[in-house]
Amino acid sequence: MPCRAAGFTLAELAVVLVILALLTGSMLVPLGARMEARDRQRTADMLRDIEQALTGFAIVHGRLPCPSTEPDPASPRYGLEDAAPCSTAVEGRLPWRTLGMPAHDAWGTPRSHAGDGWAGHWRYRVDAAFATGTIGADTTPVSNLQIRADDGSAITTLSNSQAVAIVLSTGPNRQADGRNATYSAAAPIYEAGDPSAGFDDLLVWIGRPLLVARLAQAGRL
Repeated sequence: MPCRAAGFTLAELAVVLVILALLTGSMLVPLGARMEARDRQRTADMLRDIEQALTGFAIVHGRLPCPSTEPDPASPRYGLEDAAPCSTAVEGRLPWRTLGMPAHDAWGTPRSHAGDGWAGHWRYRVDAAFATGTIGADTTPVSNLQIRADDGSAITTLSNSQAVAIVLSTGPNRQADGRNATYSAAAPIYEAGDPSAGFDDLLVWIGRPLLVARLAQAGRL
């Protein structure tokens, strides 16, 4: 009986290459999804730490920090809170150096020059009444911070779970989505919700009732 030559035919090699391509493609999609889930979890963890740092700052100082608006990384004021009274005429950044927190989320990169963009850096908004003077049990919000779900329903209200500080990550696309893409000094409305094709921001806020309760527990009221 004649012996068959060792090795693969061209047809067999083609089949093997197709199988390898299919396997590689099927592995890349889950890997990308896992990496995005990891970065979202890391950013969510950082936001929780920032929330705790803001509450701790309020316990120590009797107020919340002002935003940071210094754009030059070479300035000694970079990353530190602005001097009171806080300005609500411009978009602020989290005073990360004041709080001892990271400067940006899992998708951001450090800035080197004053003209660099702010992609990935925490956006921060604080109610003026809670950053310019000592917070008391009767201190009420004056900046009208509001948070809405993607369907427009209210997550916070002016009379109940009043938001007094908001910290925002622009997510993996590194740009604000939905209501977070616009800025309003008079009627600031932000959006929070699950990630979707058109929305991947992550947001946390501090409500007046919880903050006042934490200050009371710490003996600040």
